[in-house]
Amino acid sequence: MAKVRSAKQLTFIYFSIVAFVIILIHGTVLDSTLESIEKLSIQNRLLLQKESIVEKSKLSDNNRSFKIDEFTTGYIDRVTLPDLVDENIFLPIDEAIEIQQSNSLGTEFFLMKLATSDKQDKFIYVVHSDPAFELGEEEIMWTQSWQSLTSLVLLLIALLVVMRISERLTAPISVFAKQIARRSPDDTSDIELPPGVATKELLQLVDSYNKNQQQKNALIERERAFNRMASHELRTPLMVMKGATNLLSYSNEPEFIRKQQTRLQSATNEMNDFIEALLSLTKSEQDLELSQRKLNEDEIMAIVDTHSALLNTKPVVVNIEIKQELDIIMPEVAFKLLLGNLLKNAFRCTAVGEVNIVVDSQSISVNDTGCGLYHKQRGDEGHGLGLLITRDVCRKYNWQFELKNNDAGGCSAIISL
Repeated sequence: MAKVRSAKQLTFIYFSIVAFVIILIHGTVLDSTLESIEKLSIQNRLLLQKESIVEKSKLSDNNRSFKIDEFTTGYIDRVTLPDLVDENIFLPIDEAIEIQQSNSLGTEFFLMKLATSDKQDKFIYVVHSDPAFELGEEEIMWTQSWQSLTSLVLLLIALLVVMRISERLTAPISVFAKQIARRSPDDTSDIELPPGVATKELLQLVDSYNKNQQQKNALIERERAFNRMASHELRTPLMVMKGATNLLSYSNEPEFIRKQQTRLQSATNEMNDFIEALLSLTKSEQDLELSQRKLNEDEIMAIVDTHSALLNTKPVVVNIEIKQELDIIMPEVAFKLLLGNLLKNAFRCTAVGEVNIVVDSQSISVNDTGCGLYHKQRGDEGHGLGLLITRDVCRKYNWQFELKNNDAGGCSAIISL
């Protein structure tokens, strides 16, 4: 695995690269500027002396070359130019070009092609070499080298300052990482802001971590509640099975035995349906092989009959109203658990009145005339029992679940598709 560098190391590397590039660009621009200044200076000086150069060429007694000044020589014909000048080189008119000499000093001279008004001597070739300018250029380069060295020292000082700033900015993050590393896996409390410079990014990091911890706490509490509710759902049919089994030992009457067998079968089916529904929550859509079906009154009535024992001693009427047909995509066991939880809540919390099951093209609602959301008696499990499982089932199949008080004083549980 490649070694991961710290922010301090990356700062040093990137700053060094930027500083080197700046110095390199600065030196290149300076050298180019000096060359341009030298060329323009010589070119303008020769253009200003053009008339004088033409007059001197006429007084040269037909010589192929003539002296203009100490550092400048004129040539009437291109073939008489020094051997350093390539005969194939292109020479623009009235524009100086630089010719590099291959001597030990690596000095250079400038060549310029001047146009004249004389048709016979159409061009004059001027060669100029100014050692003073070369020496001045070297002096400028040395001066600039000292300036560059000074700039480099300043860059190093700036680097140290930037490194110090980077260290101060990243120190709280390092402290934050160490605090997390030392925390126990069971410690889900919020973490305090580390000491040091509080940047916006650090605040966001700490805030995000604390929010994640809060979500984790909510998830743990939700799982605990789910376990409690699942245990209750499984314990009820188990108690029925245990009681029916004990009762079978007290009588040999066929009718009594059939009654207990029916109770055992019902409890077994209820437990099996509950387990199947829980398992369906952990399966993917592909594993479930779902298909769309119509929700009919018979399916709803079968779920009502499963929990009708909760209404044996209560004057409560159950009404089923299907306003429009509803297409659902959900396993029957999962829907049985989903609607069964809502009906059990309604049956337990309704002492008298009615429970209305209303189905339309977009929703299923269970409306009771019971005690409502906020008036449960002590020991009444009513609302809340199995609601966590109900919400999980709805979330699994992208349904919306809502629980609220209704105008009749009871509770309305609404599932929206």
